[in-house]
Amino acid sequence: MISVPYDGTIREFDLHYRNLWEWATDLLRDPQLFPHMVFDAQRFSKFDGKTFVTFVDEPYTAEAFWNVQSQLPEGAKPLAFILYADKTKLSSFGTARGYPVVARLANLPTDIRNGQGMGGGYVVGWLPIVKDEKDHAGKPSWVNFKNAVWHEAFLKILSPLASKSSTGQWFECLDSIQRWFFPSILILSADYEEQCVMSLTRGIKSLWPCPVCLVPHDDLLDALKTYPRRTSDQSQNILQVARGKQTAEERDDTLKQYGLRDVQNAFWIVALTCVHYALSWDRLHFNGGLYRDHLWAELQRLITSLGRASVAQMDHNYEAFPRWRNLKHVSQVMSISFTDSSVYEDISKMVIYAAHTIVTEDECPIGYLLLRCIRLFLEVDLYAALEVHTADTICAGRHAVQAFSTYLQQYIAKTADTSDKNWNFPKLHMSVHIFDNIEAKGATRNYNTKPNEKMHGLLKDSYQMRTNFRNVAPQILRINHWQVVAESICQNISDFDEYQSRDADNVLDEDNFVVNDLVVSNDSPHVKLGSRQAPQTFESVENTHGHDSAFTNFRIKLNEFLTNFLLAIQVPLPGGKRVQLKANDKITECRFLKVNYESLVDWRQHTDFLHCNPKFFGAPRFDCVFVQTTDKIIFGRLLFVFECTLEDTALSLALIHPFDAPTGVRIRKDKHLSIFRVRARPRAQAEFFSVRSIIRRAFLVPDGSNDYLVVDTVDTDMFLRVKALHLVRV
Repeated sequence: MISVPYDGTIREFDLHYRNLWEWATDLLRDPQLFPHMVFDAQRFSKFDGKTFVTFVDEPYTAEAFWNVQSQLPEGAKPLAFILYADKTKLSSFGTARGYPVVARLANLPTDIRNGQGMGGGYVVGWLPIVKDEKDHAGKPSWVNFKNAVWHEAFLKILSPLASKSSTGQWFECLDSIQRWFFPSILILSADYEEQCVMSLTRGIKSLWPCPVCLVPHDDLLDALKTYPRRTSDQSQNILQVARGKQTAEERDDTLKQYGLRDVQNAFWIVALTCVHYALSWDRLHFNGGLYRDHLWAELQRLITSLGRASVAQMDHNYEAFPRWRNLKHVSQVMSISFTDSSVYEDISKMVIYAAHTIVTEDECPIGYLLLRCIRLFLEVDLYAALEVHTADTICAGRHAVQAFSTYLQQYIAKTADTSDKNWNFPKLHMSVHIFDNIEAKGATRNYNTKPNEKMHGLLKDSYQMRTNFRNVAPQILRINHWQVVAESICQNISDFDEYQSRDADNVLDEDNFVVNDLVVSNDSPHVKLGSRQAPQTFESVENTHGHDSAFTNFRIKLNEFLTNFLLAIQVPLPGGKRVQLKANDKITECRFLKVNYESLVDWRQHTDFLHCNPKFFGAPRFDCVFVQTTDKIIFGRLLFVFECTLEDTALSLALIHPFDAPTGVRIRKDKHLSIFRVRARPRAQAEFFSVRSIIRRAFLVPDGSNDYLVVDTVDTDMFLRVKALHLVRV
């Protein structure tokens, strides 16, 4: 229970919370989590072939963690907390709401910290929601009162850390070593509205609406300027000066000059914590607010103004996109006005390639300028989404932010007379802080609200199915605790099962069917082949594909390729003579490939699932790939994947249709929209490659009869690979 005065009366509110320190120490004793804990700031570098490049990813590799540890006594360790808070609707119509507070520990790596179960997000509080009263709603004093309730509640949640953050606390960890911990709030994860509550700034209508810096309200659109950063010390001093004024009006005028409220901030009790520095740019709401409500809404309006044929063509273009793992295949996209934010994110990944033939520079110059803005927005988002950052990616990201701001201002100026849309809003300005946050706190996934908002679904389910709809907070929190305990038990069982069956060979592919015959290719360890068909002779293969010019002289071309290939890899030719496979020799077709590759983003192994199947779930599926040739990287489409045996040597090969024909002078549209265009050779010029040449899957969409566009916005690795190819072409 907390008590807060208002208008001469004391008002009481229920607060549910768990001890933050005890929760953290439970993790420090957990045998599954403790080996992954990091208690010291770290610097990592990778050799790029020329020099060692420093990179940041986790919070403990970035500046803020270093700054905290540098202020501690020798031998002390930072215990860094990540906190999130936001209201959520529990009932379908929003009549019942909850206000969870979620904690995570920044000393754990992201894969654990953003996961479920022990080590993931934990509900440590349930804040009271102050209902508006008609007599007071809208009054400045009432708004201050609601903020005071929030901070009084958070004061209780943070109180277990207050003294320990100043003097430290010795604690014996799982390894029986005593460590001197200093807790701090390193990161606050929240949307803009919640950030204003956390920082006690006055929000979107104030003179200084940014909770991080002192940007004037009228300059929110300009990303080319920088402004002084707010600090907790500054805010405390301003509040102290304001409260020294004789009248309430003078006090309010003083605070207005800095966009602050007359409320004591709860975060000030935690040492080594600056609330304004802890607030972080949120990628989820950047996509949701800026793309969904502004860029996408504008593009929908412009395409609609071009007529029904353009609307129908846009829908058709989206429906014609190839299938891609973890990418929603959206239909009737022009009719979408409200949906999940992840759907809008998937729409944005394909929008340039769906709209470039509809919104052209000649027919719709304003729409074309908007497309350029959207392309730059996507580049900002992709740089922000990188899981690992170097000085080069941070610099490139800053340039993308500035370019996006410049082109967007041009678009706004040209549509000022015809559009009443307000672009001067804080979420747009917050992009200025993206790469400052990355340098300070690591990759944006460390403070993205997405894994926290994902937890809302479980809370809603608990409300709908496990409560009596009265006094629901203690019921939901009790159920949430049971779920965490159950997840911990399940994890222990899963770990035991994995230990027991770690040599199992079955692999589950992307479409949830089991491929039991996956075998590592003898000549290419990073590729596994599966979905084997019955062995068939060369004669049978050529007869089956007799209508396809790519298979003309299949066996003869293969003989030539194998002879050259074996000589190149220094494998003796059979009998010392050129390869001469016969018409009745057999090969085994494989219609599924699992390709492991090193990501250009985090340099770790990632996996792609590729299909080369004439009838995959009722439709042909022949995926496109990156192919490494002797002198360059090209794109191509898988036509036929098979295993061939020469004496005792088993070879895994692929017939690929190369997309490396000259494309001529780069057209203006491709430059403006950063489109990477490739052109297919005649199908009869299909070539054989060892599957070892396949780097990973590629996402290509047709543009005319022979041209294809590489969709580089589908993931961050694809984005960096295509960026590198752009440089090679130049």
